[in-house]
Amino acid sequence: MLKVSVCSLGALLFLSFVQAHAAPLNLGSDAATIKSKSKSIEAEYARDIRMQHQSNAFEERPQQGALVIEQGNVEEEEAPVATAPTMHSVPQRSTSSDVIHSIPGAANTYYSGSNGYSYDTTLKMRAERKVGAGVAIGGTLGVAGFNMELNFEEADGVVAGFGTGPGYNTFQVAWKHAFDGDFLAPYTTVGYSRWYNSRGRSSDYENSDILDRVLTESEKKTGRFGTDFVNASAGLQYNQLNGEFAGLSFFGELTGMWEVKRSMILPNGSVGAIYYF
Repeated sequence: MLKVSVCSLGALLFLSFVQAHAAPLNLGSDAATIKSKSKSIEAEYARDIRMQHQSNAFEERPQQGALVIEQGNVEEEEAPVATAPTMHSVPQRSTSSDVIHSIPGAANTYYSGSNGYSYDTTLKMRAERKVGAGVAIGGTLGVAGFNMELNFEEADGVVAGFGTGPGYNTFQVAWKHAFDGDFLAPYTTVGYSRWYNSRGRSSDYENSDILDRVLTESEKKTGRFGTDFVNASAGLQYNQLNGEFAGLSFFGELTGMWEVKRSMILPNGSVGAIYYF
């Protein structure tokens, strides 16, 4: 009897449990209902996952923002010591008159259409411009004369010229050595000159202090003479090294003239100009 009672009580409890959970579990539902329930559960699970990711992202966002601010501070601190950008002017197209051309074979020599030639030193100019022509007043050529200069080397050349004076004519040949310089350059010459009159019957020689001192009485009477000099000079020459007048020079020199026949030394001097081309 007790056994039957226990079995009956167990059956009642089982029926009560089934009845209590039958509605929520809906064990009697069909396949469509079960599929719908499973999709609903999946959707809720996916929503929970998204919310969890959003929550994690929201928790990490302040740290990333702090990192950005910190980087910004570093950039602001480095900004004052940053080097300012260099401003470059846009090159303008040069016209044909402003372009500087180097001359082939002439070191340190340039030509500009607007400024002409340009040389660094006097010797550079003499090396490029071999021939010079000019005039002289006084000196070994008498009252006035014409000179030609031929530069064999940049520092050395030959000078030849002829001149005139009251009652006489002159010519000379000399060796010239130029020293280097910018615009002012010293130089020396050693050469030979001859003063002469082949026409005769003239007393104009009296206007020349040099001839009046070196001519003999016989030469003064006839008016015909020829006297020879060995000359040594030291001078200073100004040379225009750039611009349209490059090659133009002015000089002044002091000369000692040694008369060969009488062995007399006579001081003299001259000034003049010469152009090298």
